[in-house]
This record gives sequence, C-alpha cells and structure tokens, in this order.
Amino acid sequence: MQLTGREQKMVGFAGVAVGIFVLLQFAVFPLFEHRSRLQKRLQSQEKAVVEMRLLREQYLRMHQQSGDMASQLAQRQKGFSLFAFLEQQADESEVKDRIASMKPSETQEGALGGQSRVEMKLQAVSLEQLLRFLDATESPENLVGVGRIAIQENSGEDGGLDVTLMMISVDQPPGSAGL
Repeated sequence: MQLTGREQKMVGFAGVAVGIFVLLQFAVFPLFEHRSRLQKRLQSQEKAVVEMRLLREQYLRMHQQSGDMASQLAQRQKGFSLFAFLEQQADESEVKDRIASMKPSETQEGALGGQSRVEMKLQAVSLEQLLRFLDATESPENLVGVGRIAIQENSGEDGGLDVTLMMISVDQPPGSAGL
C-alpha cells in the first residue's frame, strides 16, 4: 500500500501529535505535579517550623517562670503553712471572728511541686472587711491566691456577706532542698 504525499504528511503529523501527547502526558505533566506536591510539602514543613519555634518560645517562657517560682519558694518563710498564713491574715484583717469553718484539702502533688488548698467560710462580713482580707491573703511573694470565691448576701445581718473561698498555695516539690 502506497501513500500519497498528502497522506504521508497526515500520518507524519498524527505521529508527531501522538509523540507530543505522550511526551506531555508521561514526562512534562508528571514533573509539574511533582513540583506542585513538593511545594505543598515545603509549605507544610515551613508551618511546622514556625509552630516549633512558637512552642520553643513557650517552653522557654514556662521554664523561666518555673525557675522564678522555685526562687520564690526558696525565699518563702521556712515551714510555711497555708492554713496558718490564712489564720494570721484573718486576725490582722479583723475577720477571724467571722470564720465559720476552715477545711484544708488534700495536697495535690506533681513533678513541679504541689498545691495546698484551704476552703474558708466567712459569715456576715462587710465588703470592706472582705476586701481587706483578700488584699492581705493574695500574696504573690508567698505564692498564695484565690482559686474560687462564692459570695452571697447574709440574710441575718444588713449589708453582711457570706463568703466561701478556696485559697490555693504552691508548695515545694517533694525532695527539694532549700526549705
């Protein structure tokens, strides 16, 4: 079978078209897809690096705060007791006679230390007395703060408040020297 010149050109053109199609389909397009996947992977890795840097900064901040807390614990009065501290502050704030109850809670121990908790119930205190007591007891130097507070109006005394406080103190980690 002999092809005419025009048919030969058409077959040649079709062969070139098929060759270009095969080249594009199996060489060029896969390269572009691979490059696109690499770019996406690079972007996700860059996000991971940024997140790791943020986590590192957060870790360093927390580590420094832990060191600050350890130094505050070392400077705190030897034999510090949250219960005794609260009694002393209540006496100085003139609310000791208004204490209905003080219940120490279980100490929660952890690797970085523990927490002492004391639940206090004050009855028929004035707002001024409460504020004076809270100002005296919230002590960053002694690592003491209010964990929870509930205030209700006292039904028996005009202007009096019934207050339930959960006071929390950070304790020295077990086995630590210094205290």
